[in-house]
Amino acid sequence: MKIKIGSRKSTLAMKQSEYVAEKLRVKFPNDTFEIIPISTQGDKQLNKTLQSFGGKGVFIKELENALLNGEIDMAVHSAKDMPTDMPEKFEISAALMREDRSDVLVCYGDTKIENIKTIASGSPRRIAQAKKLFPNTVFKPIRGNIETRLKKVKDGEYDAVIMARAALIRLNINNVNIIPLGDNFICAAGQGILAVETVKGKMTDYTSAINDKKVMTELTAERSFLKHIGGGCHIPCGASAVYNNSKIIMRTFYGDTKTDIILKMEDCNPELLGQKMAHKTIELTEGK
Repeated sequence: MKIKIGSRKSTLAMKQSEYVAEKLRVKFPNDTFEIIPISTQGDKQLNKTLQSFGGKGVFIKELENALLNGEIDMAVHSAKDMPTDMPEKFEISAALMREDRSDVLVCYGDTKIENIKTIASGSPRRIAQAKKLFPNTVFKPIRGNIETRLKKVKDGEYDAVIMARAALIRLNINNVNIIPLGDNFICAAGQGILAVETVKGKMTDYTSAINDKKVMTELTAERSFLKHIGGGCHIPCGASAVYNNSKIIMRTFYGDTKTDIILKMEDCNPELLGQKMAHKTIELTEGK
């Protein structure tokens, strides 16, 4: 049987889709798995912020259309790019291969932290947290794939850029200076996770075979927080859950015009944990 896997066209997306395809080939050696590159609106409109023309959904709409039309059987996404509210017809049927979830500051040469005057980021979450670490720095918007963003830093448009360490690892980028932002810099929900999206009830034999329970549990908790907080790329918020096969420990970040709220809680139910932390965050926000 020939299975078609949809992917964004970027180098990172294609490599991530190949990781998933390899997992499937091991499990189903008699089947053929082909990666179908698809252009998305988010990849085309690089002169606008995500918030101005649709948010995270601009990276997956075309892939979802291809799923509905039968052009592909499954789609691979960076889980952090997926909107919280998904159409009823679709589901995240597998989560796997969580890489380093941290955010890092990336620059070139012998740049010292004290000499960094401009930092590029298109993420309200990253900017809200980084401003505490770099209060005298100017933050500027940036869009584009990993290679494009790094080139802009190398060419001197910015002194540094904030990126997911997972992307650097997966692309084997090691000719840059990486400055950790610390354990208290909370990542985006789903950061470092690969998510497989399918039409509900379809391809279940395949996706269940590669699904990682630990990773899916962490993703479920993090997305539950976003769902109940009403968040996405429009609100500075993040969630980082760690599941040890008995309980989930999660830290969350929420920033508004008044204050930042950082929580840490644990539970055995990922959905409930996310909900509880969102409700507590809202309660604290309203009390400010």
